[in-house]
Amino acid sequence: MPALVQSASDILARSYQREKTVGELMVSLEACRTISADCSLKEAVNLMKRVALQSRAGAIPPLVVLEARIPAGLLKIHHLLAGAHLPLPQRESYAGWSIPLSSGEPPSYSGLFSTRVQDMAGKKVREVMRPFPALLKPQDPLSRAAFLLAHSGFEILPVVEDGRMVGLIRDKELFLELSRIMAGE
Repeated sequence: MPALVQSASDILARSYQREKTVGELMVSLEACRTISADCSLKEAVNLMKRVALQSRAGAIPPLVVLEARIPAGLLKIHHLLAGAHLPLPQRESYAGWSIPLSSGEPPSYSGLFSTRVQDMAGKKVREVMRPFPALLKPQDPLSRAAFLLAHSGFEILPVVEDGRMVGLIRDKELFLELSRIMAGE
């Protein structure tokens, strides 16, 4: 049999193998660190610090932000650091001044980081968190979850059924499934 036909038949045979669904890989809300949207950023940073000191992995996982005990979004270190610098101007001129936008980097000043962080301390988590970009259903294929996680910048997405949250899918579970499939298990 020609190689092209054989590989096509192999692909077809593999496609008929049953693949797990989002519902089979999802975890409960208790598997993730959570924080209320009403908490201050100072409280969120203290929680992240405790997690960092307890973890040997080095990476600090994002916090799932709850609004009335329902996952509303994520708070990541990246979101906190983004608030610690001056944003780039949105226009090329301001009050008659010409602003070169070609550098791509905002102005940096000594003391700016500390000042911006102190200003953020009293803000509510909901002001800095990023809302979930999409919801998954338990019956969704893993390819949809992989696409949404890869293109959203999120490590966790909620899984919803009949208007209520039934679990969360994390990049960790998808990676472990990827590893299992590659190992031929």
